[in-house]
Amino acid sequence: MVDSRQVFDKDIYYEATQRTACAYALHEAVYDENDRMVDYIFLDVNRSFEELTGLKREDVLNKRYLADIATNIADESKWVQFYERVIKERRVLELNEHSEQFDKYYSIRAYFSGENRFTTLFNDRTAEYKMQSIAQYFVRNMGKSIDFEKLTEFACNIAGARFGVLNLLDEKDSSLTIVSTYGTGGFTEGQFAALGLKEKAGSWINDPIIKAKLAEEDIAQFSSLADFADASLDKIQVTEITESLDLGIVVLALIKKDTTTIGDITLFFDHGHKLKNPHLLRLYVSQMGLFIEKNRLDIALRASQKMFFELAEYAPIGFLSCDTEGNINYVNRKLLELMDSPDSTATKRINLFELPALRQSGFSDKLRECMREDRLITHEMCYTSIWGKNNWLRVHFSPNKEHDAVIGAHIVTDDITERKHQEAELLERVQSDPLTKAYNRNVLETTLPERLNISETNGFSACVAILDFDDFKKVNDTYGHKAGDTVLRYLAMRIIKELREDDLLIRTGGDEFLFYLHNIKDQTNAAKTIERIFRKVSGEYRLDNITDREIICLDLSCSIGASMFPENGKTVDILMAKADKVLYEVKKEGKADYGFFS
Repeated sequence: MVDSRQVFDKDIYYEATQRTACAYALHEAVYDENDRMVDYIFLDVNRSFEELTGLKREDVLNKRYLADIATNIADESKWVQFYERVIKERRVLELNEHSEQFDKYYSIRAYFSGENRFTTLFNDRTAEYKMQSIAQYFVRNMGKSIDFEKLTEFACNIAGARFGVLNLLDEKDSSLTIVSTYGTGGFTEGQFAALGLKEKAGSWINDPIIKAKLAEEDIAQFSSLADFADASLDKIQVTEITESLDLGIVVLALIKKDTTTIGDITLFFDHGHKLKNPHLLRLYVSQMGLFIEKNRLDIALRASQKMFFELAEYAPIGFLSCDTEGNINYVNRKLLELMDSPDSTATKRINLFELPALRQSGFSDKLRECMREDRLITHEMCYTSIWGKNNWLRVHFSPNKEHDAVIGAHIVTDDITERKHQEAELLERVQSDPLTKAYNRNVLETTLPERLNISETNGFSACVAILDFDDFKKVNDTYGHKAGDTVLRYLAMRIIKELREDDLLIRTGGDEFLFYLHNIKDQTNAAKTIERIFRKVSGEYRLDNITDREIICLDLSCSIGASMFPENGKTVDILMAKADKVLYEVKKEGKADYGFFS
């Protein structure tokens, strides 16, 4: 059995991946005799992975996905092709995916991790997609005849229920009426009658058990149909219905307008299933009550923009609408919070096509594309508002239409800053050397090629240098590996202090390091930096509490070989080979020096 703690050999990596809220999995590719990737094995997953997918760690570790886990091999084989690209192209790939198997929407990022391995990070976006779909439905249907079956379907999908019954109070005599049922394997008319669902739907008014459960919240959960059923009903029939339909828990949710109850929805679950997304269900039911009541009171008013804005004002996600010229018509409170805007008036002065920060982030182009092509678009961006608030945002653009003509757009924004920071932190841990805190060899296949691409695009000069301690083996042999490790940590600290933000320090072997100097202008400037690093690294190292000696003073030297981009090459392999050749010559001629490829 392969354990990720053995693969990465450090508990800090394992602890980081297990505790992060971002779902994580480490895989290894499986190839056939023709060197084609045909499957992949799970080497490690974290707790968030188990929660998101429902797959237990012990059921997937060291198992093949297609051969041992997937239920639809023909459909799921696309993942093999996707991850094969990650390994072959050695770059980050991202996609949004709906899983039929788990009925979830995921945002997936895959990273090449070296040696035919790759890492996947993904987040559950199911609630976000469902809420967006529901919000759009409310907007499109405000003022129209209500499709109660659709409302019941939404509730079942959010909660994970198999069957739902929607009941509303009649406006005239306050009696409850079943207005919709939805679901698979539902009740027959005889079973409806046996349970008295119409009468039962209103029994929360007088039933002390249900009233107690609804005392603090508007959603009550019952362990079984028998627990939910009225005491006057035939217990044998209730048991027979439960067994014949294989029912489990029952959930009752009140539908309200403000504080007035206007109906309820009863949700029936398969045996062994639990209520999903309770907070989202609560939000949905509250918005549904507002939607139903406003349609009842004034169809024309509910169809107007004013009523839609009332529905959106307290949404947990940012919302704004604009016309085809990019002028803002409306912003809700959450959007003002995301932007740190003083008020809606100040925000409405912004034109979404003209603000430079929005153009640079790609927002303006995506908005134009949404309205021009009449389609939904999702876009992620890092954005700093004119009031100084910095966020990572996921933005959903939806065309606003009137009489089949696009008159503007609705824009939903969600703050994903925390998730981005978690992903960055986890990626940093995956790519770092735990001893020296320098990068590890994975960066040779990912970040370093990206830096060289940036240099080529912008016409920058860069330098790749390989540093090796002289006679480092003697340190380990004489004072032990603890002393050697301490020296390596000090060495890395000394080099990092001389590097800039876009430079890199990579531990490529035991006592060998590669440092990359980005946009260094020319070899003269590179030589100045290498001279500083050479002098910082070569010198005295004072080590405390090593073996039986209280203080050890070691006088150490290093050798450095360097090559220049683009003069000596344009790829990592070529630049490293030439730098390594210079390093060999330096060591051959007496060590304790540095040189450039010529």
